[in-house]
Amino acid sequence: MTTLAYPSADFPGQPAVTLDVPEGWEPAHAPGTTMAARLPREGAFAPNVVVTIEQCGPAYRVEESLQQVASQAALRGGGVSEPYAAELGGAQFVGCDATWPDADVETVLQANLFHHVPSGATAGHVVQLTGAVGGSQAQADYELIRQVLTTVRVLPWTTEGAAS
Repeated sequence: MTTLAYPSADFPGQPAVTLDVPEGWEPAHAPGTTMAARLPREGAFAPNVVVTIEQCGPAYRVEESLQQVASQAALRGGGVSEPYAAELGGAQFVGCDATWPDADVETVLQANLFHHVPSGATAGHVVQLTGAVGGSQAQADYELIRQVLTTVRVLPWTTEGAAS
């Protein structure tokens, strides 16, 4: 009998992700997220950064993720920027900004970045970074979330665990 295991060479594990957040930020937990942090604010939109990691097949293309962001923004009455590329922590990300109107804070602005991490011939993972701002401080807060997003480090999983 053969024993199968996860994670293993046959079933690679998720990549490891780190982010550096400024003083005053706190961890945030929500279903469907891998990791999140926010700058708490009383009575105002809390700037936040969310990391999700999803498994994908070998045919994955980042355009699929960008289209999902565009569809969600359109459903909310908003739109997206032209795609852009960014090298963060030695990893190549592709992203777009999305905006939509919001009854509570006027406008929400999200920076969305995607990085594909191949892991074997039949699988891979998509690391998504999303930074969100809103309300009257959105423009200033956008620079704040961009600074946090630039600290990301993605380490692919190896048979010894996350690469160092």
